[in-house]
Amino acid sequence: MNLRWPILLLLISSAAKGGLDIVSLGKNYLPTRDPVVIHQTQSDRSGNTSVRNEWPLHWKEHGYFQRNRDLGQVFTAEKDFTLTAIVLRTGNGTAAFLPGAAGAPVFLQFFEVTGNPVIDDNGTPPGTKAKHGFSTNHRCDDFIRGVTYKPLRLVRNGLMPNLAAGNDGRLVYMKWTLTGDDRLRCKAGQRYAFMIGFTEPGEKRAFTLANHNAAGAPAPPNLTDAHDAYHGGWAVRREGDGTLPPTMIPGKPRTELQKESLFPTGDARFALPPATDGYPDVDTYRDLEFYLIAQ
Repeated sequence: MNLRWPILLLLISSAAKGGLDIVSLGKNYLPTRDPVVIHQTQSDRSGNTSVRNEWPLHWKEHGYFQRNRDLGQVFTAEKDFTLTAIVLRTGNGTAAFLPGAAGAPVFLQFFEVTGNPVIDDNGTPPGTKAKHGFSTNHRCDDFIRGVTYKPLRLVRNGLMPNLAAGNDGRLVYMKWTLTGDDRLRCKAGQRYAFMIGFTEPGEKRAFTLANHNAAGAPAPPNLTDAHDAYHGGWAVRREGDGTLPPTMIPGKPRTELQKESLFPTGDARFALPPATDGYPDVDTYRDLEFYLIAQ
């Protein structure tokens, strides 16, 4: 099922007048140099959790197209602050930073998150196997219900620097700085989410994000247990045309799988809300490595 907000077209047409400046910080970052208000510092040292908007699509040997994907993070404001920048890190996988990402236009989108998150175990409680995923662990197909993502702001005038310049592109920090009216005022106790992605498709246009994922933990479904790296939120994604749940292989003809794996054209793409369920992985137990910087 595709979920859209007709009112988002209004929001996009009146996007705030500001800017988005993205710079590479190299492989070392000292949070003490910035007024960091929220952070999550853990990350796994494997995997390719990618932000991508590729054409042509990549066909996987298991029988499906890699869906184009935006990624983000839900966070809870612990106090009132004005968000001015976000520091993220590339992952340690083999596709940490593909050549088509350098110089490509990117966006940053913000949401207000309301409701009470409830984990749907997708009919696979502890003691059973997930219906899909890189692992058969019961958590690997869980997703979150009960929340609404209200769009707040869309900033789409940034350019991705070459994070692989002079290195392999792995575990490189990048700082996304908001300027002018695009700085976001956050209220204490309120959940928000940010999401990043490539504005336009291109060949080999993808990079990874460092993250910690507890989907492999054998524990019962839980967003605040010892396995969860950041209790204030969870990672989110937006994949392809927004079909939920995504088609399981073999499912549909190849042409239909391709259509489902591409973003809608124009502003309709930004009208797709975030989610936690994907294929063959989910974001329910994932947290990005991130640092939120306040004014």
